[in-house]
Amino acid sequence: MGPPRGPLCWLLLLLTAACSGILLALYSSAVGPYPGPRSGARNATWSGTFFGREVSNAGTRKSPHCRHPLSLAIQKHPHFRALFNLSTPVLLSGGLFARELWDSLSQYKAPYGWQGLSFQAINSTLSLLNDSESSKLFAASGKPLPNCVRCAVVGNGGILNGSRQGLNIDAHDYVFRLNGAVIKGFEKDVGTKTSFYGFTVNTMKNSLISYGNLGFTSVPQGQDLRYIFIPSDIRDYVMLRSAILGVPVPEGPDRGDSPARTAGTAAGPAPPPSACSPTCPTTARAALSTSSTGPRPQTYFGPEASAGKFKLLHPHFIGYLRERFLKSKLMNTNFGDLYMPSTGALMLLTALHTCDQVSAYGFITSNYWKFSDHYFERIKKPLIFYVNHDLSLEATLWKDLHKAGILRLYQR
Repeated sequence: MGPPRGPLCWLLLLLTAACSGILLALYSSAVGPYPGPRSGARNATWSGTFFGREVSNAGTRKSPHCRHPLSLAIQKHPHFRALFNLSTPVLLSGGLFARELWDSLSQYKAPYGWQGLSFQAINSTLSLLNDSESSKLFAASGKPLPNCVRCAVVGNGGILNGSRQGLNIDAHDYVFRLNGAVIKGFEKDVGTKTSFYGFTVNTMKNSLISYGNLGFTSVPQGQDLRYIFIPSDIRDYVMLRSAILGVPVPEGPDRGDSPARTAGTAAGPAPPPSACSPTCPTTARAALSTSSTGPRPQTYFGPEASAGKFKLLHPHFIGYLRERFLKSKLMNTNFGDLYMPSTGALMLLTALHTCDQVSAYGFITSNYWKFSDHYFERIKKPLIFYVNHDLSLEATLWKDLHKAGILRLYQR
């Protein structure tokens, strides 16, 4: 058959080309880069451009075998479809480190980049994360992944006290916990399984100090348990390096700490309590690991702390989460330089970008005032809204994600 002839045929061809152009424009606007933040926050301008080798979230699943996968719920929701980019790199490993990545992230302050941090410290840490597990979240046991990866993220909110959700939590394939994750004595409410423990060095050490008398006397440990470092400061990279090598931290406020148990190393007495909250700002961090007599060696991650046990959130991923999901008005205040999403928010959003189904327990809900700040407190304490997080914004996000069917939020 020859080419179409006549004015009518040519008119049809022109209309088809015009429609194709409109559809292309709409598609481009839907998947285009997210806008940068206003100035005055930790970053001057976040470009949204990822420099480095092409990556995918290896070791994650968006399985068609789930009856109700969150990826399908995202696609059905216009607002969240425009926010989620499930191909955004979640973890940073040595294989991604290149000069162009250093040049890009050096423009932004931690946790969104490496501005002011030591190239040698970053390079020496990432060079140790070349294990095949470093770029994969679900690679702990080497077993095949379930057809539908179901994850529970357990916060520490008082709503869990008396909830009797322990069995439901443990029924998930993977369980994320964070900060002061007290389990003993609360098994019926919070379960016993821990697959991932997420933290910054600051929140981990503050939790050990603040909640030690309430049952959080050590970081969760286990052969199949993996640790997710949130790189909020240079100390997180330094601690991670020492943990992999099994040597004491050589410098900084954590100098002398032994993250992994080594021969001849014993855990010394804990430093004195701090008046800070478990997420207090950088200015008070030095007090968390030192006392009047100097650093006290501590053991955190157990005797099997090889590189394969550790994951590191990508600074680009943290910036992406802030810009798309948790862009707080606090960024435009005098406290803008302190603001970052909470540890719980980062863990929950990590799960939402890597699991097929996600349930959230112990996270802030609209009736938070009915419950104590934490489930393990013996006396009810009100939730405190610190300036370095925007818990109200996070509460709205969890509610909206639950309503959209993307997340199952435990409420009562």
